[in-house]
Amino acid sequence: MRIYLFQAFASNNSGSYTLVGTFKDEATAEEVARLLAEVSAAHSAWLERTCGVDDGPSPLDELVQREGLRGDKPGRYDDWPDYDDPPQVVAAGLQVLFHSSFTLTIPAVIGELFYARGGRVQMELDHAHEEIAIEFAYWIVHEQYKDKEVRREKLDAFEARLAEELPSWTRRREGDSRPPIEPAWHHGEWGSRHVAVVFRDLIEGVQAVRTIAREMEVELQFKVWECPHGVPDPFALLRIPPLEE
Repeated sequence: MRIYLFQAFASNNSGSYTLVGTFKDEATAEEVARLLAEVSAAHSAWLERTCGVDDGPSPLDELVQREGLRGDKPGRYDDWPDYDDPPQVVAAGLQVLFHSSFTLTIPAVIGELFYARGGRVQMELDHAHEEIAIEFAYWIVHEQYKDKEVRREKLDAFEARLAEELPSWTRRREGDSRPPIEPAWHHGEWGSRHVAVVFRDLIEGVQAVRTIAREMEVELQFKVWECPHGVPDPFALLRIPPLEE
């Protein structure tokens, strides 16, 4: 009698896609975010209806034509989410965050649109398999509140509000037994204030922080990166107290 033993590993070839762009004014950032949200939803609906088979111009084709972009039938096959919701978009201050949690890639016309509207791409994470970290820098406009003590008090209040809300935004999804990654609060150059976070849902997290910042007259700027594989605390270095001079 022969016994055969086989060992196999399953995997998927999809990762997340994240694009961050910046613009000269908030109105343009909001308009680009609104446009991309509408086109993304429409294009995903078009793909579901047509299965990617040519049935006239797609919403992305129309965007390329209307905005003078370069692209030959973008957003078909592997360069658009096939088993996930449409890409999500949010504007915060001068920046726009475009994100898909499960896709092979995204067509380059999205980044081209940023440049066509007078902006530029700051960061692209194409096909990331690890969690996405985001770091916010936040401040009070000096011209609006010239008193340094008032600015400090307002930032303290903003941090207290965030600290109260962040546990609900960073808890793991159902079925994920890993402990959540604690946010890292730290100071940068010239005493600038920062917090690094891994949200359960990136877009929802940014939307929530943006809403509180607007309510409390706080300015925001952010950057994103892919967490290193197998590292329990990607913010460990940020938690080290600064050296005393």
